[in-house]
Amino acid sequence: MSSTNDQPASAAIRFNRLQMGVVVVGVLLMCAFAGSSAYDAWRSYRYSIAATERELGNLANALAEQTAWSLEAVDLLLLDTVRWYRTEGQGIPPEARDAALAARSTGVQPVRQVTIMDAEGNQLYRSRGFSIPNHNVADRSYFVAQKDDPSRGMFMSEPLTTRSEGRTAVILSRRIDDAEGHFAGVVTANMDLEDLNEFYRAAKVGAESHIALLRDDGTLLVRSPGVPNVVGHKFPVLAAAPVGADARVVNPIDGREDFIAVAPVRNAPLRLAVTRDAQVALRPWRDETIRVALRTLIVVVLGAMLLALLLRQIKRVASSQRALRESEERYALAMEGANEGHWDWDVPADRLFLSPRMKVLDGQSADSAVGTGSEWMSRIAMHEEDRPRVEAAMQDHLAGRAPRFECEYRVHYPNGEWHWLLARGRCSFDVTGKPSRFVGSAMDITEQKQAQLEKERLEAQLRQSQKMEAIGTLAGGIAHDFNNVLGAILGYGELAIQHSAGNSALRRYLDNVMHAAERAKLLVERILGFSRSGLGDQVLVNVQSVVSETLELLAGSLPTGIRLETKLAAGDAAVIGDPTYLHQVTMNLCTNAVQAMERGGVLGVTLARVQSTQARTLTRGALVPGEYVRLTVADTGSGIPPEAMERIFDPFFTTKNVGEGTGLGLSLVHGIVADLGGAIDVSSKPGEGACFEIWLPVAGETVAASSEAAGVLPRGNGETLMIVDDEPQLVELAEEVVARLGYEPVGFVSSTAALQAFLVDPQRFDVVLTDEMMPDLAGTELAREIRVLRPSIPILLMSGRAVPSVVDRAAEVGVDEVLRKPLHRREIAESLARVLGPSH
Repeated sequence: MSSTNDQPASAAIRFNRLQMGVVVVGVLLMCAFAGSSAYDAWRSYRYSIAATERELGNLANALAEQTAWSLEAVDLLLLDTVRWYRTEGQGIPPEARDAALAARSTGVQPVRQVTIMDAEGNQLYRSRGFSIPNHNVADRSYFVAQKDDPSRGMFMSEPLTTRSEGRTAVILSRRIDDAEGHFAGVVTANMDLEDLNEFYRAAKVGAESHIALLRDDGTLLVRSPGVPNVVGHKFPVLAAAPVGADARVVNPIDGREDFIAVAPVRNAPLRLAVTRDAQVALRPWRDETIRVALRTLIVVVLGAMLLALLLRQIKRVASSQRALRESEERYALAMEGANEGHWDWDVPADRLFLSPRMKVLDGQSADSAVGTGSEWMSRIAMHEEDRPRVEAAMQDHLAGRAPRFECEYRVHYPNGEWHWLLARGRCSFDVTGKPSRFVGSAMDITEQKQAQLEKERLEAQLRQSQKMEAIGTLAGGIAHDFNNVLGAILGYGELAIQHSAGNSALRRYLDNVMHAAERAKLLVERILGFSRSGLGDQVLVNVQSVVSETLELLAGSLPTGIRLETKLAAGDAAVIGDPTYLHQVTMNLCTNAVQAMERGGVLGVTLARVQSTQARTLTRGALVPGEYVRLTVADTGSGIPPEAMERIFDPFFTTKNVGEGTGLGLSLVHGIVADLGGAIDVSSKPGEGACFEIWLPVAGETVAASSEAAGVLPRGNGETLMIVDDEPQLVELAEEVVARLGYEPVGFVSSTAALQAFLVDPQRFDVVLTDEMMPDLAGTELAREIRVLRPSIPILLMSGRAVPSVVDRAAEVGVDEVLRKPLHRREIAESLARVLGPSH
């Protein structure tokens, strides 16, 4: 029986050996053939590269040498011209020297023109055309080089456009000294780049090949064939191209990979580069390689087919064994592809099977020894918050209280990371209702958890953005309407003050009214700044001057016990923005800091110009590498509570008592800094104070503007002023104000009525003052119609919401100035004086 049983085993071994031998021999033959073909292709590739490099190198050396001869010829012409000018040229009449220069330069290629300049850079003589009077080249690089360095020798300029002819050229120059060795002028040879280009174009360098003449610093002088708008640009990668085997570069001119050969031009700061598109250069090798590859593929396929026929019978004999093995492999692959771990727990015997993947998911090694279920649970480094939930879910299912087991938990891995797992399982019960077998699986859901958290964070940001937008729109609308009310209060208040006695109780009451109105105007400006409805001037602002002025105003009102320490070192660094907004940023931060120090302390304000070398993410916003002005406001007060840190920039959020703050200060700061392209960083510890850092990108430099006294209000000379506003009170107020300024006002509460009056007599009015937001015609539309009838009349536009779109529309229709409501008498007087002319 044993010998009988051994025969199938021996046959299986023989078949396996035969199969293996056939496969090995066939594979070796095919690999040898494929390897031989690959080696031939590699040798052909190396030969193609070597031939290309040899050809390009020879071309580069030959063209560089020819270029050097041309430059030497030009230099000899310059040296001979210097000698001639100092000796023989002095005996020739000045009017004949241009012709003499032309005769001397004839035949010297590629010189287009020879010119002689005196020691002041003025052109004296030229070989081509007539000398140009008052043509001075003292600022040209070649003139400065020859003047400053007596030992310079021949100097080659950068590519430039000649002032005399407007052609692109390089200038070769030599110094002229007088008899005492002092600088007497410069002789130059205009080497026309187009002539050089023609010379290189005549050289046959092959398809998709280019010749480039460059300075040592990579400045391109000539490229043949030419490409528009590249001459004069720097391409250092071409000038410093690698030399040796397989020298290739990505050509910065056309973005293609090129073979390159670079040769220095003898006795000149030049390099001549010859390039050829790598795709074109290697095309013959690719075509040959494809033919070899197809031939190899055909032979390999035929060999594989023959090998398959030989193995067919062997595979039939072992088909049953292979089918079993493949079934087992499919099961293993299915488990691996699902990326899940599996367990099978014999509950009564407390025997546990775990797949290798399940062990890894639970933070153990794949070959860990499996013990009982309770032992395995004790070895898992499960998060303490999750363990009771997992055990309770398992007990509920084993007790029959839950139809299946499903639970999420965290596992601490040996590398220190926490991973989320989702485990699902189902238990089968015996006839008595007791659990018998518990089978389940688990998978890693860490990425899904992180994606969910990121989604929730983005949704919170979206809700916050929508809330801010809605609040901003509401605040802007309220502020606009309130501006009209304030306009009447401030205007009539100014008029009432003019009619009251200086020391009377009425005057004191009116001063208090005006003070309260000014505070209301400031509040409106803050609301408009928050809602982005205000108009900010976009000019270069010296940050240090604005901060310094703000601190001067603040210093006089500091409470007793608070010391101000400043260090302003930003110099003339400037940002693009509105000085008023920068003043508000500084004042709001300092005011908040002072209010945080109820028992006194130190208010530190520093201003510095710093360089950020890498990208950074701050509390609000992010920095990119660049130069910034950093404003730091620090206090030694009570600090910011951690629970309030996330909301300090929300509008109307405040930690102060009722009536002590509007909650708009920091939101306004955040809005202004964001509009300026900056960022904010906040740090605080309760009881140790807070520190705010404002980072603003430097846009340039500007000196601090000097302040001037206001002076007397300018007055009119009886000019007729059209006033248009849909608020009757504001029309009456404006009429009285401008009448006291010396103008003849004519008021309209309807824009259509104002347009009809203008149609009747366009020459009646000298200037127009109109509101923008009106029910009939908007102010800009009224200005457009008036401009059609009388293009030259001055027009002023008023708006409580002078947003950029209003300013753009006003500029489009020809409005002279845009004024922001509410208006003061001085603003009206000065604006009218500006638009009516210097006499006002």
